[in-house]
Amino acid sequence: MVNTTTTKHTSDFLIENKVNVPKEFNRIASRYDFATSMSQGYQQDLNTSARRMNLKGNEHVLDLCCGTGKSTLACLGVLPNGKITGVDNSEEMLAIAEKKFSKEIQSGKVEFMLKDAMKLDFPENSFDAIFMAYGLRNMPDYEACVQGLYRILKPGGTLCIHDYSLSDTWYSRPYWKILGYGFIIPISTILTGNSTIFSYLIKSVLNFLTPNQAKALLDKNGFKEISAKPLSGWRAPIQHTILAKKPN
Repeated sequence: MVNTTTTKHTSDFLIENKVNVPKEFNRIASRYDFATSMSQGYQQDLNTSARRMNLKGNEHVLDLCCGTGKSTLACLGVLPNGKITGVDNSEEMLAIAEKKFSKEIQSGKVEFMLKDAMKLDFPENSFDAIFMAYGLRNMPDYEACVQGLYRILKPGGTLCIHDYSLSDTWYSRPYWKILGYGFIIPISTILTGNSTIFSYLIKSVLNFLTPNQAKALLDKNGFKEISAKPLSGWRAPIQHTILAKKPN
């Protein structure tokens, strides 16, 4: 139940009522790409996770929670002959993505759709792979979301979750707090003029699944060949590629 004493446009409100997260992303959409470009290795990490799916290059991939299309760009890099369906629940973020990939949309290689990741209405076994960057953490029910992904993934298909997920090491939580409250919130607030979504980011990561918890959740819901791989450099303790397969 949402705490009625918490007002809208605060990080605590978003933590308690995650259905409002897309609306908050609408507020910073025009400045989101600039803010993330200041984060060293942001696009490279997405590219790494996309490569870790080990796709053949001709698959139909669901780019879930695609935002302004940075994850779409990562998927394009591994799909020379494939197709991408980008889905997000923020109208303003999608509008930017559609402008950036207008040529790919015209050629039929990319399409974007406004949908809620908790209510995906695709038929069963629709996609060869699902790439979900910074998405599962923003879902109000992790398990229900994972069950929905399993349903629309083809047998033998790959699920890739790219997200901030704190390792079980003793230092990952204090390390994230120092980064978040000391650097991410103040710098991103200056760049976007909005602190709410970035304050939410810090708290949502602290509340999110560890890599081992994410693996257990996927295993519980039928996925196999599950692994969690850290990203390189300064993100290694706090960001992971979590991979899983739907059995044939």
